[in-house]
Amino acid sequence: MSEWKEVRLGEVVQINPESLTKDYPFNVIDYIDISSVGTGELRETTQYPISEAPSRAKRLVRAGDTILSTVRPNRRSFLYLKKPKENQVVSTGFAVLRATEKINSRYLYYLISDQKFTDYLVSQEKGAAYPAVSIDSIKNAIVLLPDLETQEKIASILGSIDDKIELNVEMNKTLEEMAMTLYKHWFVDFGPFQDGEFVESELGMIPKGWRVGNLGDLIQVQNGYAFKSKEWKSEGIPVIKIKNISPPLINKEDVAYVDVSLIDKLERFILKQGDLLIGMTGAEIGKCGIYYYEEPAFLNQRVGKFYSNNDEINTLPLVYTITRLPDFQQKILDNSTGSAQPNISADGIRSLKIVLPPTDILKEFINLINDTYSMIINNANENYKLKNIRDYLLPRLLSGEIDLSEAEKQVEEVL
Repeated sequence: MSEWKEVRLGEVVQINPESLTKDYPFNVIDYIDISSVGTGELRETTQYPISEAPSRAKRLVRAGDTILSTVRPNRRSFLYLKKPKENQVVSTGFAVLRATEKINSRYLYYLISDQKFTDYLVSQEKGAAYPAVSIDSIKNAIVLLPDLETQEKIASILGSIDDKIELNVEMNKTLEEMAMTLYKHWFVDFGPFQDGEFVESELGMIPKGWRVGNLGDLIQVQNGYAFKSKEWKSEGIPVIKIKNISPPLINKEDVAYVDVSLIDKLERFILKQGDLLIGMTGAEIGKCGIYYYEEPAFLNQRVGKFYSNNDEINTLPLVYTITRLPDFQQKILDNSTGSAQPNISADGIRSLKIVLPPTDILKEFINLINDTYSMIINNANENYKLKNIRDYLLPRLLSGEIDLSEAEKQVEEVL
């Protein structure tokens, strides 16, 4: 540990080095707001003409910068910007950290990612309703810094995991786009069937032999179980609540648990890998996600589970594609009851109108996208495992607790 030393973060980074000025060369910005960023994850950005940009759109970024939310630091919202867009602008709710020659930029990101750093920020936050941490607190954070060569090695080890995770995420986006393109070609444009006869229907012109049916022709919907407050535990079997739906997947962040002994009693509410879930109330109504984990979990109330009602073929890959249509959530909302708090029943979901082909065409389409559905699940599950390995190695590498060659070997085994 002789080559490691404690330094204040402000000694090795620049914070908020560039801001938007009247000389900004772009007419449109690609804006990253606080809600756009998860833990090392960019969810979405918003395009704004510069004249209509939010007042908080001020921070400019470059490749290698790390952005860190100063608001509610316990939520761990931060991101490494490997290749930001030229017109990328981030909210003033972020601190932009730019590495100097004293620190590797990606090593800096992993310092920020460490739970110890989050705990420090939480200890420094001010304000009850809107807790935030000051720039001075970030500057004064004490971090452990090895020599640059060691920093680069650590960043390379952890970075190789994150690069694989990023590749899988991009692959899943491509797979989903391919499935959606194929669905549109078959079920919207009716491309393969243009040479045949078309007939009028309540959903427009459709190929002869097709019909207007309901989502219930493809699936059943099961409601989740209403667990009692006394049943919640700190560990055990996870329970997937409506907040865990992060389309197109299910996350287990901040998940609740119940005792393992409930498995026998509540067997019908157990989730397995590949299940497709839907939010049935509130702001999450109509949001859907795949449960991709190998470990079992329970289905909570206010969440529904789709299951195929076709004995010959699993219809979930097709239903998943339907749930990813831009207007699906709105159609579910239109079928809901209640104004202040919209709710939808299983029957309300099943009654959604869809165009259905003859059985042979239905089977053919599902066979075409079935592998896509499986690959999305496998890639997401691999990422889950990779994140666990990264999160295990990260604090040990940053403290010098684990030998670099040992860590490299562990990573090589999983990549």
